[in-house]
Amino acid sequence: MAIKAEELAKIKDRGARALTKGNYEKALEAFQELSQHQPKDMRLKMKIGDLLRKMKKDEEALKLYEEVAEEYCREGFLIQAISVYKLIQQLDPKRAGIEAKLKGLNESRAKPVVAGLRLPGLKAPAGTPAPVAPAPAVEEAEVELTQAAPAETAPPRFQFQETPLFSALGAEEFEKVVALFQVGQIPKGTAVIKEGTRGDAFFVLGSGEVRVYRTLPSGRKLTLAKLSEGAFFGEMAFFTNAVRTASVETTVDTTLLRINRKDLSALIEQYPNIQQVIRNFFKERALDTLLKTEPLFASLEMEERRALIGKFEMDEVEPGTLIVEELGPPDYFYLIFQGEVEVSTIHEEKGPVKLATLKNGDFFGEISIIQNRPHTADVTASKKTFLFKLPKAVFSQLIQIHSPLLEEISRTVDDRLKSTLDSLLKKK
Repeated sequence: MAIKAEELAKIKDRGARALTKGNYEKALEAFQELSQHQPKDMRLKMKIGDLLRKMKKDEEALKLYEEVAEEYCREGFLIQAISVYKLIQQLDPKRAGIEAKLKGLNESRAKPVVAGLRLPGLKAPAGTPAPVAPAPAVEEAEVELTQAAPAETAPPRFQFQETPLFSALGAEEFEKVVALFQVGQIPKGTAVIKEGTRGDAFFVLGSGEVRVYRTLPSGRKLTLAKLSEGAFFGEMAFFTNAVRTASVETTVDTTLLRINRKDLSALIEQYPNIQQVIRNFFKERALDTLLKTEPLFASLEMEERRALIGKFEMDEVEPGTLIVEELGPPDYFYLIFQGEVEVSTIHEEKGPVKLATLKNGDFFGEISIIQNRPHTADVTASKKTFLFKLPKAVFSQLIQIHSPLLEEISRTVDDRLKSTLDSLLKKK
């Protein structure tokens, strides 16, 4: 017999209140009752498992976790299944059959999805969101996770939906990546990543949700994205080794999978394809962040920004690299994601003159394209720099159809021409 939503809410509140008071028995009773009415809610079952562990009923918790992992397998949710099996390994490294089941996921994931499993556009099981689109690039602060050890039996076969990271990996690559994952259960409200700090890991969301945000100069927190099961982040740590450009915090109790940079680097040396997969996501997320947060692109609609991402090319340049040569032809509009460049010219009397230093979020190359003439200065990388460049034809079309963008660039051009003139008129 179906139960009304109001009654379900009352049961849930009863469990939450008991849990807050530390009355685990009452909380368990309420959540188990709720689970009887919502048997497909995997998050709820994980919560019950966590509660059983607090009550020192570890074997009951592990059995429930295995049920959850198998349900994720039946429904075609690869990352969620991996995260639960890795959690079981962490809690009981010698538990029979878990290593074999993880290997079974590897064997099954490449098979096509068949009728009866979740397909794009269909509703996912309760408590399990659909795979998410790429989100802004973010990096990690210190969160304590531990690495699991293996154990062994013959697994059943399942078919899984494609995932951005795992679908591009070969069987051996997949097995190596999964073996390196550490798993951690992170409470709601935890700062996983702090803007401005340095970190050294790559994360995958096994369950739960995190909010990605950037703190603006005004102090306001600008939400860039909310990431759910299946999302991965931290790829910037591998490519830039720079301070983090955004913060990440859990909005609910969350399970994270993590690989540290040292292990990932060693793995990439062995399997270069992994680097290309991560690099592609780095590009998409970094551009998504820039186009969302830079005032220059504020006039673009979401769909326009998404389309523009595919038009940009990415360059990684070392210090001392000449990016743009004075009197060279206008070929690209350049956008600095991370790093620093110096703009300079040769004056007839003064010799080399430094005109400007450009940093994260700044752009260059626009004057030559707008005025359709050769570059008026050299641009050289002064630090390791990650650039996105837009071909001249695409940029020209963009500013023709977006007058606010052209106006913003024109103001920048006027300011730069004035600054250049001031630099040239200064006495040596």
